[in-house]
Amino acid sequence: MCRPATIPAKKALLWGLFWMLVGAILGWYFSVVPTSIVDYTWGSTALVNYVIYGVVMWVSLSIPTLLIVILRNRDVAVWEVCGRMLYAHIPVTFIMLPAMFGDKVDFSIFMSSPFSSQLSLTYSVLMLLYVVALVAWFFYWSYVAFRHLTQLKGWGSVILFVVAIYCSYWMSEYAIGKLMGAGAI
Repeated sequence: MCRPATIPAKKALLWGLFWMLVGAILGWYFSVVPTSIVDYTWGSTALVNYVIYGVVMWVSLSIPTLLIVILRNRDVAVWEVCGRMLYAHIPVTFIMLPAMFGDKVDFSIFMSSPFSSQLSLTYSVLMLLYVVALVAWFFYWSYVAFRHLTQLKGWGSVILFVVAIYCSYWMSEYAIGKLMGAGAI
């Protein structure tokens, strides 16, 4: 079994909140700003905005899963859905590590255009492998948490999960974009 499905719900929520705050503090300190549930860029803003972006990502991940849980008439507490989905988001926090210890400009260029002519091929390939591994880890953990919460099995669970993640990505990108456009960054 995988951690997001087996960890007690309260611990999932607490660990998810802890890593969300760690990600906000590290992002603020190293000037790495999230732009969606899986994207980051180089930039700077107030620490409170990083926390707000973390909450936006959390809500964006939780709402589609919560809607499917409600439609399935599952008796699952809202905080359990939110906690497990936030816990499953922990791997994404590690995407910002290359910006912390490497070149922030190269990181930002890579995150917006992975094979830009401004980057070396070696950097692009290594970063692509790194990001793909972490995003795969995030997708796997999210899927396991989603399947545990919805009690769906088979291809139906995969299709609904893909729809939920796409909606989460779109909602987070839209909301964070609006917040940034409103002067939050």
